[in-house]
Amino acid sequence: MRARTARLPGTSKDTAAPALEVDDLHVAYGGVNALRGVTLAVAPGAIVAVLGNNGAGKSTLLRAISGTLQLQGGSIQRGSVRHEGRALSHMDPADIVRAGVVQVPEGRRVFAELTVEENLRAGGLSSRGRARRSAARARVYELFPRLDERRRQRAGLLSGGEQQMLAIGRALMSEPRVLLLDEPSLGLAPQVVERIGEIVVKINEQGTAVVLVEQNAAMALEIADHGYVLEVGRVGLEGPAAELAASDEVRARYLGTGGEAAAPAVEHGSAPPARRAARDLVAEGVTVRFGGLTALDDVSLTVAAGSAHALIGPNGAGKSTLLNVLTGVYRVSAGTVRYGDACLTGLRPPRIAALGVSRTFQNIALSPTSTVRDNLLLGRHRLTRTGFVAAGLRLPRARREEAEQERFVAGIAELLQLEDGLDRLVSGLAYGDRKRVELARALCTEPSLLLLDEPVAGMNADESLRMAQSIARLREALGISILLVEHDMQFVMGLADRVTVLDFGRAIADGPPDKVQRDPEVLRAYLGAHERTEETL
Repeated sequence: MRARTARLPGTSKDTAAPALEVDDLHVAYGGVNALRGVTLAVAPGAIVAVLGNNGAGKSTLLRAISGTLQLQGGSIQRGSVRHEGRALSHMDPADIVRAGVVQVPEGRRVFAELTVEENLRAGGLSSRGRARRSAARARVYELFPRLDERRRQRAGLLSGGEQQMLAIGRALMSEPRVLLLDEPSLGLAPQVVERIGEIVVKINEQGTAVVLVEQNAAMALEIADHGYVLEVGRVGLEGPAAELAASDEVRARYLGTGGEAAAPAVEHGSAPPARRAARDLVAEGVTVRFGGLTALDDVSLTVAAGSAHALIGPNGAGKSTLLNVLTGVYRVSAGTVRYGDACLTGLRPPRIAALGVSRTFQNIALSPTSTVRDNLLLGRHRLTRTGFVAAGLRLPRARREEAEQERFVAGIAELLQLEDGLDRLVSGLAYGDRKRVELARALCTEPSLLLLDEPVAGMNADESLRMAQSIARLREALGISILLVEHDMQFVMGLADRVTVLDFGRAIADGPPDKVQRDPEVLRAYLGAHERTEETL
């Protein structure tokens, strides 16, 4: 990523009044406290990175600044937000935009049915005068030549990276003095992430202060002047970006070094053992291309039978793509995947599931209006042998199988300490409990290999600990293999026997956690750190 050049005149960081100032900010959603006394400042012309694990409060902070908290059911309990000395805390979101503070939300939210040109026009509605709107549009097209080429194309037909560019460009149409970027690298290929980082630097050099919320710590700290690390709604660390990138504390949060292992002592539940023996999962030379974009490039890994193997890497590194390959959602361009003696390459998802491979997802996919019991029984559906007629007539064999399924579900619920809530609606459960229900439903398919996609995303520290305890317990009780994708490095390093690190679609490290934590390439990928000697680590 290119180093930043000198700023334009008039963007000095020595100006007395901060471009943005947050003081002792407390935010709650209903009775749940999301921010607890957050204080930060953004100097004029600066880039400030806000880092933290999922659920730390980063997006909530941006919503509080942009005035959109109420749209998500949140409210400021106390504290203040000021832009160039002007209070924003109780202003309407549209007035905050007109004041010069504009947010680009997470998830590339563009108007899919409108063209690129029409999206930009919508972003410029708050600008006064045709000449200013024309100048703003010219600036956007200079920053994003690809958008200029596609100005008459519908936004919904753009690639993910192009949609992210359009979302940023639309925000720039309102001529912000402070730009709030929420996870601009999320879900993008590494090459696109690097381009987004370069564009953020250019925007900043043109005189716009930037608040950059990111999971990709390497990219954020490389381009930022100052950084804040949020932890469960509080500022855990702050300082110059270069110092944060080199600090042991940040490495502990993003690489799990220096912390206590999260895995607890195991208590045995009464769930039945897995009916299939775990086998080695071996991926060799896996390459995946989408058009001209390479998402995975010659990736190989082995998940040993009965082990817990972590797959980590910055956003866009290819982790979810690999999970989609292992479950048959994506086809490989080259390479093979084997599970024991079975070749998974080319098989459809139901065939792979029948071999004992089950998966959870980052976004909860439960039926909220059904009970926990019914959600778990849904996981048994594929293994049910009773036909529709026999079940409808309540024939003896149907009743026997139903009783067997109920016993299995009760055992899994006990293993994950959900037995007291089997008859509760999922909608009434706490977030962490719902994540454990999803894990339990995956176990109800009797897998021998369990793929976990960010199992603690959005959890607080206590919920993450309970999930770690649950995974350790089920692993010993059932003897299954686990492949874990997760951003919470303390969680990963406390559970994993082995870790594979992806970056830019390639495997850059593989080995025991203590070795991977100190690998110079891993430090560079996560923190933008330069190679260090063993003694300095």
